[in-house]
Amino acid sequence: MQAGDVKLGKVFANDHQSVIPIFQRPYVWDQEDNWEPLWMDVRTAAEEVEAETEPESGTGQSKPRTYFLGAVVVQERYRPPRRLSSSHIIDGQQRMTTLQVLFAAARAVAHDIAADSVVGRFTSLLENRAETVHEAFPDDRYKVWPLPQDRAAFLWAVRGSDDNGTAPAPDHRLVRARVWFEQEIRDWAKAALNPAQRLDDLFYTLQERMQLVEIVLDAGDDPQVIFEALNHRGVRLDAADLVKNLLFQTVESQGEHQHSEELLMNAWLPLDAEPWRGQVTTGRIRRALIDLLLAYWLTVQKRQDVLVEHLFADFKKWLPESGRQASDVIRDIRHYAETYQRVRELPLTDPTGRLLDRMQTMTTTPWPVLLYLHATDDVPSDQRAIAARAIDSFLMRRAVCLMTTKDYNRLFVQVLADAQQSDPARAGHAVVRSLLNQTADARLWPDDRTFLAALIANDLYRRSYRARLKALLVGLENHLRTPKTEHAPALSSADPRLNIEHILPQKWETHWPLNDGDSEEGLKRRHEAVHQLGNLTLTTTKLNPSLSNREWPHKKDSLGAHSLLRLTTSSVLSAPEELRDKWSNERWAECWDEDRIQLRTLWLARIALQAWPKPKDDTD
Repeated sequence: MQAGDVKLGKVFANDHQSVIPIFQRPYVWDQEDNWEPLWMDVRTAAEEVEAETEPESGTGQSKPRTYFLGAVVVQERYRPPRRLSSSHIIDGQQRMTTLQVLFAAARAVAHDIAADSVVGRFTSLLENRAETVHEAFPDDRYKVWPLPQDRAAFLWAVRGSDDNGTAPAPDHRLVRARVWFEQEIRDWAKAALNPAQRLDDLFYTLQERMQLVEIVLDAGDDPQVIFEALNHRGVRLDAADLVKNLLFQTVESQGEHQHSEELLMNAWLPLDAEPWRGQVTTGRIRRALIDLLLAYWLTVQKRQDVLVEHLFADFKKWLPESGRQASDVIRDIRHYAETYQRVRELPLTDPTGRLLDRMQTMTTTPWPVLLYLHATDDVPSDQRAIAARAIDSFLMRRAVCLMTTKDYNRLFVQVLADAQQSDPARAGHAVVRSLLNQTADARLWPDDRTFLAALIANDLYRRSYRARLKALLVGLENHLRTPKTEHAPALSSADPRLNIEHILPQKWETHWPLNDGDSEEGLKRRHEAVHQLGNLTLTTTKLNPSLSNREWPHKKDSLGAHSLLRLTTSSVLSAPEELRDKWSNERWAECWDEDRIQLRTLWLARIALQAWPKPKDDTD
């Protein structure tokens, strides 16, 4: 048996076919657990390659990072006459198959943008050279040959760029993988100024920066022994387990053996129990909470985005380079764990508590910034509040304006670095300045005019993510509450008991007819009014069904009997205070029409500008 690290390009370099033996299970990988993490690794590495080509990148000053894709075990097969050399894939067939689909998806995108040379390069990873394939065995052209039950879907997934054939089984995982990867790669490539160059960098990345551990069995080796060892049925180690083992080994090697037991019992032990070992969801991926904490902590130390998938590798590289004592690192991690728990328990009356509530519907990328601010004793509480309000405004305005979140990881690493480099006594102002100084479209903090235009748009409801729109309405409700309002807990965006309700129903025709003789312009106004901000409120899940598409008198009575929300009582059942010189409460509530919806839209938009203000400049 031979084993060693090998670049992905070398695995597929020769005219050779990797065959999945009949005893293997069929293709089972899926988007959430497998395709997304794989593409995240590949895309991150490709963007690093892309950055190295920029004139100011300082190429050659440090060794480029390679990405580990796991292990593959192969065993050479007997080669009959006229056939290409081949091997059985004893372990790693899911990974090898998925990579072939990724290559084919990238080739298709390259073909669509007429990047012919890039098409050829990806083809070299998918197909063996024609002159090496005997005409009696045309299937030898494929680098990977799947199981019979996956074959039709696989051949469609890796088909040539000029093949427009229909997928044989649309629900097959390989078919869905091809569709998913092609869309992701297309969106990513087109986001660049030069899509062809970006795809060329992707090819280079896959060839040179992706690495496997390749284990090659001799003919006499028992593949089952290797297979069982690699697929052991014991409990899988989390990244945190590997970090812990490394830290305590380093404690020993640094001559602090006498402190090991104390560090384990008083510093690390709670991290081996709940809630830290429980699973949490970030996006659509479930991870151990302790792994997330360590990724956030290491991001603070390195001032670089640390992915959970690379946590141990990044930590192992960072620890000796940092020059820090492992005992201090263990205590600092525990301090950040306690900080995390304390911050998570902040009430919704605290700016950071409100921000965390809304981050559940938007992004988790500001977490390292918040942890640094709250774990650093020299940062005053008012500066933490200033930072939280700024990040909250930045995220909400961009969410309402439907701006991308794809660059948030790198953005908030920069915000973190700016805060760390500032005087701790003014760290909150540093966060504000950092956000204000962003000029890239993916990082702009929308101004009042842009935010207002999005708020008063006719199609706000239809174009918004429901969870983020609900967060907007919940934030407006909490902001509308004053010291004169009856005491009640602030609402949470994550409260499942709250629903978004259209006051003028989406299906209004039966109980809300237009007046006879109304023009086509009137019908247009009606359709535009339905999805405006001014026509939306919040109701409980129990009240919502009874309102449905009912007429205004019924809705008004039901809301009046059950709703305590200021969002409803102060601008639906009665006229907004600023309009009461022209509208009495009785007249305002007589009906619910396009004029009232438009006025309420403008009124709520003004409240939103107050609730999520953007500083005019970087002064205090």
